[in-house]
Amino acid sequence: MRTLKLDQFNGIIFLVISVLISLGSARLSYGSVHNPGPGFLPLWLGIVLGLLSVGLLIKSTFQSSDLRLARQLLDERIRWGKVLLTLSTLVLYGLLLDYLGFLLLTFLFVGCLIRSVDPQPWRKVVVWALVGSVGSYLIFEVWMKLRLPRGFLGL
Repeated sequence: MRTLKLDQFNGIIFLVISVLISLGSARLSYGSVHNPGPGFLPLWLGIVLGLLSVGLLIKSTFQSSDLRLARQLLDERIRWGKVLLTLSTLVLYGLLLDYLGFLLLTFLFVGCLIRSVDPQPWRKVVVWALVGSVGSYLIFEVWMKLRLPRGFLGL
């Protein structure tokens, strides 16, 4: 009897999740391509996830297993401090969004992640934090006309 490879197991799990997402989105209005309803995005996300899952299943079924890669992954040191820092900044981002506002908090969040997770010089941190915060502001507030939290400074 053949044993199930880890990628095959993951492919099956994600295929089940994609079917559940697609079935759940069937309860919502699909709308049209030009006027999408609430079920449009979940349906297509379920379909794409399903296709990727089938691709993973096919690839892992016909590919020989390489135990060296699994050993390398197990031997690799996980930098738990950086993982916890990222998770804690995400939680703080959610908690402080209404108080500080989208633009300021996104600048601080992106800057913190760039500086702490993969330390970069301050000049690069400031430039990319500005690009990330102003770019996302332009996309969401200006182009998509979504109302983002302004914060106590009104930014």
